[in-house]
Amino acid sequence: MTILGRVVLLITVVVSVLAIAMEYLLHIEGTPVFLVSALAILGLAYVIGISTERLGALTGPQVGGILNATFGNIAELIIAFFALTAGELAIVKASITGSIIGNLLLVLGASLLFGGLRNGLQKFNSRIAGLDATLLVLAVIGLFIPAVFAASGPERTTDPGHLEESVVVSIVLFALYFVNLAYRFRHPAEVLGGQEPEGHAGPAWSARVALLVLGGTAALLAVLSEILVGAIDPFIESFNLTPFFVGVILIPTIGNLAEHLVAVQLAIKNRVDFAMAVAIGSSLQVALFVAPILVFLGLIVGQPMDLVFAPLEVAAVAVAAGIAALIALDGESNWLEGSLLLGVYAILAVSFFYLA
Repeated sequence: MTILGRVVLLITVVVSVLAIAMEYLLHIEGTPVFLVSALAILGLAYVIGISTERLGALTGPQVGGILNATFGNIAELIIAFFALTAGELAIVKASITGSIIGNLLLVLGASLLFGGLRNGLQKFNSRIAGLDATLLVLAVIGLFIPAVFAASGPERTTDPGHLEESVVVSIVLFALYFVNLAYRFRHPAEVLGGQEPEGHAGPAWSARVALLVLGGTAALLAVLSEILVGAIDPFIESFNLTPFFVGVILIPTIGNLAEHLVAVQLAIKNRVDFAMAVAIGSSLQVALFVAPILVFLGLIVGQPMDLVFAPLEVAAVAVAAGIAALIALDGESNWLEGSLLLGVYAILAVSFFYLA
């Protein structure tokens, strides 16, 4: 682990202990607990990324790719699970769309902007990027089918019908997730183009150390996620926000910021292929894995959740997926495209802020 990684790990441990002490020993409530626990989760997501990467280095690019795909959104999934058990369904559903939009507009936009400013015109393998973009568009279509049918009119379906349709769609999406993993495992050259992404510098870990760090970090993340969710309502009241805005903007940022920074760093190093793979792949992970899992977990914990989203969410994700697909098929990018993506994200963020 690099010196920066050690510093981040030390700060993460200190802030995590502080958040737990504030909740269980000092009995502090509200915004301070939310902010401290959110800061701790940011660091834990970074540590999970390192440990997953080290496991991938030990198991090879094929298994490593599966590990990265599986654990890439684990922080967001854990936060969403505790929000689900707390009955914060609006926040959970908004976090699904917010994560997809954030990856395709904010992360990809920042990557193309800073990568373009540093390296000028950047070229990438349009066939590989186009494959991910095509899968994403198809996954988004499947994810929002329940919302489209719900908008067709109440006479077409009832609330129980919404849930039943969402469960069926989730099963199909979940199956496609494993089909996608199988393809990546059998054809790694077509996914990575014969290259391997750069890892974190520093001495190698043993499998035992990587597993212990991953397991311990995930357990601590679960504790802090529960604390974070418990402080959401006071935080919302303090800043006069809506649960929808917190779910669509803040929760995805807290859970995925570490991964977002990695994508930007890759683009700055002129490895825009991998930056796009992180942004588009993470969105694909949310649509095919995170959303179906949350639907299934909702049935288990007695908080049934359908996939009927607000019209603005559907439109926003459709726009984001369409723009990402156009950029991926082009085979080259520049800082202007990144600026445009960030501009669209800013417009949507303002719209979400004023959406009741």
